[in-house]
Amino acid sequence: MVWNTTAEQNAIIEWKGTHLVVNAFAGTGKTSTLVNYAEANPESKMLYLAYNRAVRDEAERKFPFNVECKTSHQLAWARFGKHFRDRLTASLRITDVARKLNTRHWPLARLALSGLNMFLCSADPEPGLIHLPSEDDRHGLDAGKILGAIQILWYEMSRTDSVFPVTHDTYLKLFQLSHPDLSKRWDTILFDEAQDANPVTSAFVLNQPCRVILVGDRYQQIYRFRGADNALNAPQLAQADRLWLTVSFRFGPEVARMANILLERAGEEKRVTGNGGAGCCRQLPSGRG
Repeated sequence: MVWNTTAEQNAIIEWKGTHLVVNAFAGTGKTSTLVNYAEANPESKMLYLAYNRAVRDEAERKFPFNVECKTSHQLAWARFGKHFRDRLTASLRITDVARKLNTRHWPLARLALSGLNMFLCSADPEPGLIHLPSEDDRHGLDAGKILGAIQILWYEMSRTDSVFPVTHDTYLKLFQLSHPDLSKRWDTILFDEAQDANPVTSAFVLNQPCRVILVGDRYQQIYRFRGADNALNAPQLAQADRLWLTVSFRFGPEVARMANILLERAGEEKRVTGNGGAGCCRQLPSGRG
């Protein structure tokens, strides 16, 4: 079956700028549009940045040969991760933290670990008060003491000659802090699902001197509890070109009608068009909560 692109998709495929933000509703063919863009620019070496391995593996089956599909941790592994191979752990144990801090004060160890993880996921260059839990959750502990503990942990984790365990987010953070220049290898970066971007990843992607295309749906932001942020609205993209994908192939006009009611209540000016299979809605949503 021949798949005909929409006018909105064609605008993206034919785009020739430097930074592009594509806001896309559900089922509008985000990844398919990026595949078409890559096929239309075979001379351009591209990096498709995937959120996880499953997404990467699926993308590798779809994209042409001028596109490399990688996760952010894959990028960081080649430069930093391999040096920590023998110390890697899925997550730090509270006992390891307490031992390194030479304390049996478990609330301090837990708060330091929580703050450390916040820092590792952030775009910030060093641990700070912003990474601490709220004052109500500090068990009366002084902010400076917690921050000092976080700094000790980060120092130990980032040293290549230490034996303290490190997580995968450790070498990703070191990669971000090294200000990598991805333009030495790729001409274009395709950043899918950018609404759920990890700030540490966004920090090095958005500062690249090469062409960057971000695609996402701000209404499908589901990983904020992990520290994810909507990269589509990043300050670095204030001058970026912006295009939309509003024609959904996932549902028909009736479902789209209900979706537009909800979108309007959320303050959205754009409307989704249902161009998929027939669907029905038994009841329209009520209230404005």
